Amino acid sequence: MNAPISQAYMAERWFAILTAAVAADPRGRQGVADRLGEGCGRASLSLVLNGKYPAGTGNIARRVLEVFDRYHCPYLGTDVQASFCIEVNAAPVPTWDPAALDLRRRCQTCEHRPGSPAHAASHTPKQPIKPTSEEVAP
Repeated sequence: MNAPISQAYMAERWFAILTAAVAADPRGRQGVADRLGEGCGRASLSLVLNGKYPAGTGNIARRVLEVFDRYHCPYLGTDVQASFCIEVNAAPVPTWDPAALDLRRRCQTCEHRPGSPAHAASHTPKQPIKPTSEEVAP
């Protein structure tokens, strides 16, 4: 069997999340493809994982981050989707709800808060994910 080809996208955070998801899913690539939904079939995932995907990986990367990207929330004590962090920080300050206000205050000092130095160093931006120079056809 041929060894996987190394591509630049294989060093990106979304690819590490994807490979971990495939390893953790009992159905493997098919289970991950089902969770990713439309446009991310098992064959596409196989090509991406083997470094042989002929098109840009931007849409797959965006979908992987939407579905599988999780952070441990120190306030809630559980893992939450990255979109939850973005929503809490982008929403108006909930002065009418003491629990939501307490969550918001804790979010302001969290390392996963969008815009924090730790978040910027470890997080691939969701919008827009631009193709690398290798993915753009001449």
